[in-house]
Amino acid sequence: MEKIAIIGGIIAIIGIIAIIIISQYNKFQWLIIKLNKGEVNIINSLEKKYQILLRYIDFLKNNIKVDNDDFDEYNFLNTKVSINKLSKKIDNMNNAINKYMDNNENLLKNETIININKELDEVNTIINGCKKYYNNNLIKYNHLCHAIPSNIIGKLFRYKEKEFLDEEEIENFKILDD
Repeated sequence: MEKIAIIGGIIAIIGIIAIIIISQYNKFQWLIIKLNKGEVNIINSLEKKYQILLRYIDFLKNNIKVDNDDFDEYNFLNTKVSINKLSKKIDNMNNAINKYMDNNENLLKNETIININKELDEVNTIINGCKKYYNNNLIKYNHLCHAIPSNIIGKLFRYKEKEFLDEEEIENFKILDD
């Protein structure tokens, strides 16, 4: 009878450990799916923003005197770089366009520019929402990488902490994470 109790206790302990491992593994998998979805949505939105900015540049080139060197580096963006690098490159492109727009206020009244600005505002809102979604899930993922018992599962399956999007927002999320 004592042997059965010991064997039953061992089986119960193994069962509890298995449940914990499976539960933590599933949490990681769920967050990885969310992070991947967030990355895809961000990249797609950045590519859409890039296409809108290319239309902006074409309009500028056709309507005012533009130094082609200002926009040559943006003709072909590599979307295989990190999201942060791609986002910065597209923001630099947007800033280069804004310099021309600031010096030509007449263009802001043009219907084509008004429509492009509306599209740009919409895609910026989507990008910001996608980044917030990604960063919120990243907080949970990184927490799993550090908290016991999930960090044991993380090490077992080689899950590593990931970086936040947008360096300015990192401090805000770190405060929330503390």
